[in-house]
Amino acid sequence: MTASNVSHALRRFVQAIDLLAYWMDRALQAVLVVVMSSIFLLMFAQVLLRYVIHSPFAWIEEVAAYQLPILALWGAAVCIRHGSHLQVDLLLNALPRILRSLFVIAIHLLIFYFALKVYQSGHALVELGRNEMVTSRTFSLYWPRMTIVLGGAFIMFQAGVVVLKEAAGLIGANPDNDEGRSSKE
Repeated sequence: MTASNVSHALRRFVQAIDLLAYWMDRALQAVLVVVMSSIFLLMFAQVLLRYVIHSPFAWIEEVAAYQLPILALWGAAVCIRHGSHLQVDLLLNALPRILRSLFVIAIHLLIFYFALKVYQSGHALVELGRNEMVTSRTFSLYWPRMTIVLGGAFIMFQAGVVVLKEAAGLIGANPDNDEGRSSKE
């Protein structure tokens, strides 16, 4: 197998993984819109129930609060995909292309490690409270806590895709163009 064939196969593989990441990102964005709308509507209903009808439901605030990890962690996965997470890129933009790519890879490997720790801790939390109920006794804590585990997995996947794309670009198998050459050449 020639170097050109390996480069082409790697480029196609990275493009396939990137396409999967794209569709996952689209699904996460849709879920985030639903969750944000749900939190808004639940809190609006709670205000009406509390101040108009004078009979609020305790479970409404719990449901809204347990949707916050979805916004934070699943939203972080979306931000990683778009490169819109908190960053200071003044130094990064001043670096040569190869150093910039290595720096991006290092940062996203750190993000991957952090997400792995979130995943592991979330999994331990899920197992710890598998049969626990929320304060209002209306639903189990299993699924709200499972959103932490899923959030860690989503972040790991998107950070891994960024690392894979940057590494492929460094070895000349740039997935963003079909010729296999860097767009800056």
